Amino acid sequence: MSDAGTLQVLTPGTGYGLVVGLGVAFTVIMIFLTSLQNRYGRHNTFKSTEEFNAASRSIKPGMIAAGIVSSWTHATTLLTSCMLAYLYGVSGGLWYGAVGTFQTMLFAVTAFRIKERSNNAHTFPEIVLAKHGKLAHKIYTVFGLITNVINGSALLTGGCGVFNALTGMNIWASYFILIVVVEAYIVTGGLRSTFICDYLHTVVLYVIIFIFMFSVYTASPHIGSPEALYDLLVEQSGNGHAAGTENGSYFTVRSRDSLVFGATIFLAGFSGVWTDQAYWQRAIASAPHTAVKGYVLGSLAWYAVPFAMSTCMGLAAAALQGSDVFPVTLSDADVSAGLVAPAAAIALLGKSGACLIIVLLFMAVTSSTSAESIGASSLITFDIYKAYINPAASTRRLLWVSIFGLFAYGVVLAIVSCIFHAAGISLGWLVKIFGCLMGGGSFPIAAVVLWDRTSTFAAQASPILGLVSGLSAWMVTTKVRSGTISVATTGDSFNSLAGDCVSLGVGLVSVVLLTFLSPEKRPHAKDVGRVESMEPSSVQSAEGVVVPVVQEDKTEAVSQPDVEANIVEKRFSTEPYVPVSALSKDEVKAQKRLALGGLAFNTIGLMILLPFTLYGTGYTFSLGFFKAYVVVAFLWIWTSAFICVLMPIWEARKDWTGTCKAIFRNAT
Repeated sequence: MSDAGTLQVLTPGTGYGLVVGLGVAFTVIMIFLTSLQNRYGRHNTFKSTEEFNAASRSIKPGMIAAGIVSSWTHATTLLTSCMLAYLYGVSGGLWYGAVGTFQTMLFAVTAFRIKERSNNAHTFPEIVLAKHGKLAHKIYTVFGLITNVINGSALLTGGCGVFNALTGMNIWASYFILIVVVEAYIVTGGLRSTFICDYLHTVVLYVIIFIFMFSVYTASPHIGSPEALYDLLVEQSGNGHAAGTENGSYFTVRSRDSLVFGATIFLAGFSGVWTDQAYWQRAIASAPHTAVKGYVLGSLAWYAVPFAMSTCMGLAAAALQGSDVFPVTLSDADVSAGLVAPAAAIALLGKSGACLIIVLLFMAVTSSTSAESIGASSLITFDIYKAYINPAASTRRLLWVSIFGLFAYGVVLAIVSCIFHAAGISLGWLVKIFGCLMGGGSFPIAAVVLWDRTSTFAAQASPILGLVSGLSAWMVTTKVRSGTISVATTGDSFNSLAGDCVSLGVGLVSVVLLTFLSPEKRPHAKDVGRVESMEPSSVQSAEGVVVPVVQEDKTEAVSQPDVEANIVEKRFSTEPYVPVSALSKDEVKAQKRLALGGLAFNTIGLMILLPFTLYGTGYTFSLGFFKAYVVVAFLWIWTSAFICVLMPIWEARKDWTGTCKAIFRNAT
């Protein structure tokens, strides 16, 4: 930025007031709603780990959809999609929306498999433990925790960087303040509280996006219509500002740099979903019969967010750059830090725009960070403490460990974010290299869940091979192409893409190849873990381990060496019974069709036909085509709002009615 203080239109006091005030407000709301639920509702947060960590597996599809939109709408989603539109024009929103939606659609397939085979799991490493033993379990637990930390750091880095730029509030303090805010309301309500906050955050998210869209396309004196925006962008194209696209036009999808960035986001997103417990948590918490529906609806609803946001704010920033209302010159570092959308908001709405961006990012950061926090807490509780420290832990003890895990994760996250900031690592850098760091575990964990033939050795070795290969390719490519290894050169799109591709590719090839070379499963009975089953027919080993074996048509406990048959133990007297399989054959077929149909629509329609047809033909949008493009963005964001705002209210009508009646009876 030409002037470091140019975008600071608010005072530090305003920044602290907004962040702390919003945090306190949401915490108070959560305490109130949780108290009502615990006293009058069907669920009580502090009576079972099933409720605290898995929301009693009862979340309905509308709320699951809202949760997916909220947690998948990172600061990265809002800031990076606008950055892509600013740099590459209309292709930015198309690529970001398509590759991001693919991840959640693919996870819909996983959701029904979890409900079919591992409904009583709390975390994805527990599924690995049940199938492939303790060594594989430890490997995936480490991958999961690292993913939580890096994802959370990316969220804080993007959000706090913008808070600092707009208000001047101390960035070091903001890392810790946001963590305290998030942990405070999670502790009051567990996983269910994150869904409630997801819903509230999503409502505010849509309101602010609508304000920005109507400002750009109807109300702003600086733009005010699609025609005016089109003319401004044509003028900017003539000034050479869209150098990354063919013929320097903002209205063509043909851009090699945009395609490479889209591929990087695709690979990073693939890694971020499959090794991130936050996404598994939603599949685990969903009601068995509607899990896939929630993911499909959430995926389609989420596409509208980066599509609409980039179409208005990213293109508005590109159109207004260099004008009297947009006096700043954004440097490459500013663009990478995600300051495109804030600059556009200030140009359009002044201080009000800055406040809206802060509120929008606060919602995005706290919602996504809360999901990462409860995910990390679950890993600490079930995959470290319960698996290896105290297998016979009581419900009360597990609840306290879950709370401790929240605070431990928060402290680590704040410290790591500070380290990244001190090292000059930005949001853009983290987005580019995530696939390289965590991609090695993505295909192997997908294979463990979806491919029954996956061998134990393949599950153990593939993530490590992918990680080592990806890191090596990343460093070698950086050295060869750029001549030196630094934060700047390792963050180059082509250098990081090499590491991303190798990490994911080696993980995929190795899990398949090693399965055929070494097809054995569970080679040592003493290492076989379990996803804990509360079924009366469960049997306990000499090590105190219940081993459920899931077959295609039924689930039964099968004895392993050293098993004391017919010993039944229900460890948690207050824990509800959770069956291993929650779906019948017909339900499995129906959910599988829905999941595969949604995935096919996204892959063929949104990810291949639409963008690659426009890319291949090199078509440059006419004014009429651009107006239709804007209309589609409006229609899609309205549909998305209907799914995520109105649908959860309708689904919860009986719960709200029952709670209100109970309150009335109590009062009279």
